[in-house]
Amino acid sequence: MPGFTPFTSNYSDLSDANGYQFEFRCDVCGSGYRSEFIRSQLGTAGTILSGASGILGGLWGASRAADTARDVVDRGARDDALKKASNEVMKLFTRCPRCSKWVDETCWNDQRNLCVGCAPKLAGEMEAERAAVERDQMREAMRAETIFSGDTSARQTVCPGCGRPVGSEKFCANCGTPLGTAHCTQCGAELATGARFCGNCGAKVG
Repeated sequence: MPGFTPFTSNYSDLSDANGYQFEFRCDVCGSGYRSEFIRSQLGTAGTILSGASGILGGLWGASRAADTARDVVDRGARDDALKKASNEVMKLFTRCPRCSKWVDETCWNDQRNLCVGCAPKLAGEMEAERAAVERDQMREAMRAETIFSGDTSARQTVCPGCGRPVGSEKFCANCGTPLGTAHCTQCGAELATGARFCGNCGAKVG
């Protein structure tokens, strides 16, 4: 005789020798919900018969006792337990009329009466899009940011007064000539090395 078929095929049988338990999962996010553990009569009967076999001098082995108990007691017990577990957990799920998936409360869109796979929740989608736009704007701003300002090629490496090599100092250590990038006295713009006129306002240098 065919066994009981639960509301969804997305479940696992966690039953053991002591009883029955099942876990049903959401078809969208995979979250699992376990049914209440139901102790089986088979486990109790198997223990009793196993003990009896020892008293009777090993007439039955522990394995045969368990098998006998299964034949006598466990007729349809698993199907009954599965049916009870299915009815217990099914109220936590809703079946999407569009894709027929069984989903939990988290993956159900009440406003659209569909699962979030068929009708995503707009509030969450808007926040996700906003975060994506802000991330793109940040990346664009970082690409446009000038890490080093000024023309490093305009930095003087030899003193214009004495011709001695210079470093990052502001004045030549040999003759005291001011170093660094020159600026126009009219508009304040930086002047290229050796420039005779300001490239920004045209004023004569010197």
